[in-house]
This record gives sequence, structure tokens and C-alpha cells, in this order.
Amino acid sequence: MASSVEMEEKPPRGYAIRPSDEARGANKPMIHNNSYPVNDDDTKVSFSCQNGSLFLKISSALMVLSFVLQTVAVGAPYWSAGWRRDKMSWHEGTWMTCYRLEMDNKWICAAYDYSSSKPGVPGWYTFCQAMGLIAIVIFLPALLINFFYTMHPKGKMFKGLLKFNFVLTFATALIPLLMVIVWAAGHPRRDRFPISYIDEDHDDDPFEFHFSFYFEIFAFLISVAAFVLEIYDYKQNDYYQ
Repeated sequence: MASSVEMEEKPPRGYAIRPSDEARGANKPMIHNNSYPVNDDDTKVSFSCQNGSLFLKISSALMVLSFVLQTVAVGAPYWSAGWRRDKMSWHEGTWMTCYRLEMDNKWICAAYDYSSSKPGVPGWYTFCQAMGLIAIVIFLPALLINFFYTMHPKGKMFKGLLKFNFVLTFATALIPLLMVIVWAAGHPRRDRFPISYIDEDHDDDPFEFHFSFYFEIFAFLISVAAFVLEIYDYKQNDYYQ
């Protein structure tokens, strides 16, 4: 009897395991792989607007608005202007000065030193021109990095991108601020195009800041708001750590 029991416990010929074990999946082959297992979730980076929080999305929208205001401000020759007899007598921006010939009622536009008592371009004006160019050059990569930063999955983001985005966003706010300060402090104002006399019957104003100047202020404030939102989002979430 002992020998018959032992024969029954042996698996049938042609099987490496018992049929009962096969039902439990015991006969599944084991693959021995000495290489490190690669998980697609660890290597795949999926860009999506869903990866950005509400603060980052608002920050991106503010950056676009700031860029539009900055571009208009740098390109339009309306940083400052003067009025005579209820008409604009002159206006100028970072690249052009326009002056009205009252007798012919025609506008003549040229470089800054046109009709200037002191020929040549002063340092404050050259500084604003340089900052205007730098602003456009910085704004373009700042927008791209901001969009990339917003749509990138934060859990797989390297810290270099995080810091680079902060630096560019801060720069888009700093440059307009410098332009506004230097323009307001350096402009000769009433001495730029002096009015020989002021007509009391008209609202004459030999100097005033025009819309490009205020656009630059708005660009500064909007970029600051975008930067604050990015910092706030960084403080509120721990997926950067």
C-alpha cells in the first residue's frame, strides 16, 4: 500500500508540476532579467494644461498680457507729449520724436535730437532704448519657459527649470520698472519743446506722460503679479521638493 500511495503522489508523466498547481498559475514561466526594470510611467513626460494649477494658468495669461503691453509701449512714440491750443504739438517714444509745424499743420518725425537745443542722444534716452530691446529679447523666452513650466508634470521637473522660470519672470517686471524710472527722472520735460507763451483761453500743457508710459507701468505691475502667483504656487505645493 505504501508504494501505491507514493506512486499516486508523483506527478503524471510529462508534467513538471501537479495539474492542481497549474490552475493557480504555478506553471507560468519565470523570466530572469538582470537589467533594471524600466517603468514607462517613470520615463514618459506628458505635457498638459492639467499639470498646471490655477495660479500657474493665470500667471501664463498675465505674462501674455504684459508682453503685449510691453511691445506696444516700446514701439509706439507716445511716452511723453505736449499740447498747445488744444492740439498735440509734439510726442515721442523710445525710438522716434514727432513735432508739429503749426504753420503748415504737418508732422515731422525723426530721431531724438531733432529740433533739440543740445544735439546728440542723452544717456538716459539711450538707456531706455537698450532696455526696450532687452525687454523684447527676454520676454519671448520667458513666455516659452512659462508655458513649458506650466504644462510640465511637476513631479518630474528638475529644479533648474523652476529657478530659470522664476528669474525670467522677475526680469520681465524689472526692466519695465527701470525704463519708467529712468524716463521720468531723465526727461527734460518742459525744456524739451518749450512753448513761447501759454494761451489762457486754451488748456496748454507743454509736457505730460502719454499712454506708452502708462502701458509700461501696467506691464511692470502685471509681471509682478505673475511672479507672485508663481512663488505662491511654489510655496503651496510640495511636488517640487
